[in-house]
Amino acid sequence: MSHPTGSTMPRFQQGPRPQQLLTVLLGDHWYLRSEPVPSAALVDLLAVFDITASGARAAIQRLAQRGFFTLVKQGRQTAYSVPPMSQERVNEHVRRLFLSHLPPEWDGTWTLVAYSLPEDAKEVRRAIRERLRQQGFGNLYDAVWVRPGDHAEQVAQVRRAFRGALRAEQLTAFTGARLPEQAGARSIRDAFGLAELARDYRAFNRRWRPVAERVEAAANATDPGLGGEALRVRASIMADWRRLRHADPLLPHELLGDDYPLHEAVTICTTVYDGLGPYAEAAFRRILGAHASELAPLVSHHTFAASTTLLA
Repeated sequence: MSHPTGSTMPRFQQGPRPQQLLTVLLGDHWYLRSEPVPSAALVDLLAVFDITASGARAAIQRLAQRGFFTLVKQGRQTAYSVPPMSQERVNEHVRRLFLSHLPPEWDGTWTLVAYSLPEDAKEVRRAIRERLRQQGFGNLYDAVWVRPGDHAEQVAQVRRAFRGALRAEQLTAFTGARLPEQAGARSIRDAFGLAELARDYRAFNRRWRPVAERVEAAANATDPGLGGEALRVRASIMADWRRLRHADPLLPHELLGDDYPLHEAVTICTTVYDGLGPYAEAAFRRILGAHASELAPLVSHHTFAASTTLLA
């Protein structure tokens, strides 16, 4: 199952950053583990992606500065552990990556937010718009934002975030709202930037469809002969998938349509990610074991198929 150029991995000038790759690799194969990983092993893991030792060390240091890593000195050896996250945050991450593509139940109602601010409050207006976008709302009209379902708690979070800068009467919210007929499908697509997102999903599908076909063709092979390439491919597709899912407003499927490219992207990502899981785990274990043999048996991997087991 090799690429015509000798690699399964599609080549692009720009790929995931080293920091992103490390978070993907450890989030999958070192899930919720507190044992420190030798820095030399982290450097070797990134070498699989053609990242130089100096580039890898810089990425590790940046992650430590951001709080993703905690430095641990073990004699003369430097290692890094991943600080524990709250179970709520872990569950949110799991649902976003592995479960958010499932059709959510929706009764056709919306949460609607409207605000009115004076002309000299441009900075506050800009900040509110950005906060609503982060909360999954779409900009239906100039100062009217909507999101399918009941999201009163998210609106309350917005109010708390702008306490002191926003009077209560300057922001109005409705839950259980029905949109007027003139707010048709095109307006909804524009409000949430679905056309741009669809282009990104189609690009994902073009990039990864040939890889999924090769993984599927080799599904019955006891050893597809991938070696470290499985680790490279699997982490790269998850990095791409994660970027898409965090940009996606996660709308009900009724608003997307049967031909929306997300549906094919789910199949492609699941085929590659689940199919290469055991081989990527073996490659990760081999690299880690070369630096800390006692840690190698602790390596694991996730799948879409068993993702619900990751939830508390």
